[in-house]
Amino acid sequence: MKKRPATEHRRQIAAGDGVSIVLTHYDAGSRRLILLAPGFWRVRADRENVFVAAHLARLGYDVAAFDFRGHGDSGGRYTFGREEWKDVLAVARAFPGHDALAAVGFSMGASIAADAIARAPELPFRALVMVSAPSDFARLRPRPWKPAAWRMMGFRRAFAAPKVDWTAVPRSKPTAEKAVETLAIPKLIVTLEDDWLVRPAHGRRLAQAAAPPVEHVHLPVRGSLHADAVVRHAPLAFLRALDPFLKARFPAPDPVAQSAAVVP
Repeated sequence: MKKRPATEHRRQIAAGDGVSIVLTHYDAGSRRLILLAPGFWRVRADRENVFVAAHLARLGYDVAAFDFRGHGDSGGRYTFGREEWKDVLAVARAFPGHDALAAVGFSMGASIAADAIARAPELPFRALVMVSAPSDFARLRPRPWKPAAWRMMGFRRAFAAPKVDWTAVPRSKPTAEKAVETLAIPKLIVTLEDDWLVRPAHGRRLAQAAAPPVEHVHLPVRGSLHADAVVRHAPLAFLRALDPFLKARFPAPDPVAQSAAVVP
């Protein structure tokens, strides 16, 4: 039996503190759901995120791509990790019919996803992918003069800034490094050569701190790419890291077996 084409549905839900979170559900008819968590100043409608979501749906997964608070169609203000874990858990809990969950996160979205999963061990998360994830926000040393930084932002994005609670910047925040210490689910940590924002040392720290099983893949791509920029400029390199990990650690259900499972 062939996998059926995914259909897309827009949904609006509420985080635990009442903030409105908007997501797109790529419904492939699967009972396995992957949450797609964008980075700061990125939204679910960015073509890189749409590409990844559509790719995962073609593999046979349901996908929930969402806008963090302060971004895109969601409400509230961004707090750089202090409150965004509530967004991840709200999305996960909005799909009670799925029996296994995973998350693919880029940059801060990956770090926030790790923190959220660690806070909710009762949820059926089975895998986590972290691309250009900061081990600790306080250790970030951006290099915005790199051409890749300007290309990633772009003229259009400069006029679509997220709503931010700037008082959250100096305040203490959860760290991904601490979160992965407690996560016994399979983890894929992807770092990019000369990343202009999150240097590969962050990924090494995460891999060293993480509870097993953990895989660290460093992609020697050119251009000081950060996070989802690898999807635009080196998609094959990214998919060659992502797809084998998912196939081994979070395989999409066989369509025949899945159909049989839902027959009364």
